[in-house]
Amino acid sequence: MNTTSSVKKCLWELLMLALLAGRGYGQQLKSRDVRREDFIVAGQAGELSVRRVTIGVPVAGRRVLLLVHGGGAGGVASFDLAVPGGSLAADLAERGLTVYVLNIRGWGGSADPPVGATDTTCVNLSCREAADDIAQVVQAVRRRERVQQVALFGWASGGHWAGYYASHHPRRVSHFISLNALYGVRAPWRLRPGFARPTDSTHFNRALGPWRMTGVAGMSPAVWDQLIPVADKAQWRDPAVARAYAETAVALDRGSSTRTPPTLRVPGGWREESFYQSLGATYWRAQALRMPVLALRGELDFWSRPADLAALAAALPPSGRHRTVSLPLATHFVFLDRADKGRDQLLREIVDFLQ
Repeated sequence: MNTTSSVKKCLWELLMLALLAGRGYGQQLKSRDVRREDFIVAGQAGELSVRRVTIGVPVAGRRVLLLVHGGGAGGVASFDLAVPGGSLAADLAERGLTVYVLNIRGWGGSADPPVGATDTTCVNLSCREAADDIAQVVQAVRRRERVQQVALFGWASGGHWAGYYASHHPRRVSHFISLNALYGVRAPWRLRPGFARPTDSTHFNRALGPWRMTGVAGMSPAVWDQLIPVADKAQWRDPAVARAYAETAVALDRGSSTRTPPTLRVPGGWREESFYQSLGATYWRAQALRMPVLALRGELDFWSRPADLAALAAALPPSGRHRTVSLPLATHFVFLDRADKGRDQLLREIVDFLQ
């Protein structure tokens, strides 16, 4: 990265830290001995924003885990919120892991994917391109940590992207973990009507365009709330966590401040692949996963279906090293929910599996 890019990146990070501190989040970053290091990896389509999270002095030999976000908020907003109960990365680091958080191209300060000058309806991010970003970051992490393999965790579309990468590069992945991910099985899917052509429910509606755009209000947990089976949603998740999730996602978007009101704009290509996955399309082969696999699904998830967990389990090569787990009470956002609503079990499952 050249000097000009370095200065721009530094200024952008300082601006975001100041903005979040102004919302009262900054103090929480100092509450534990959490060490965070933000850096840039050169991807095939431009800069990729990555964060390293550890607790205390780094120890040689720690298991290294890379967290891959889904199609919503980006890596930091999903996995490292600066409020109590909002950082899966810090909680995993506290349990002895060295954790990296990736922002796929188009999210959280990473460069946008290229879009054709005239084709405004093209898919602007495929699983192959997302896997290219994962590949670049895995290589960088392996060099930095001096390890041969990295464990991968992918949430929702991130599970799809990470699975694609792991199936093509099994020797570089020590363990693969997916949470609430689709896996190419034809079954009912509540989001399909919103993604289908108005005149043909079997084809994706490319008129949705290549981008998903939303403000803070649009990131509010409406679907999250709908699937919580009690009237008082605060019993399930801390309102401060939900607010931090929405505000951080918008604040960390590189171009949000140039739009009025500030708006999160992220690639929308995951919608098309998810649509066809829900109809049975398989973009990668679980049979190629030669590492231990942990497939997790929250029983209250709105994105994945029980059939996805079963299909993935059936496709894995015979091995006693694989586990599939249904998390009772857990929503799509289980890592941001309260400890007794699936979050503690999620942490236990991940740590036990990796150790």
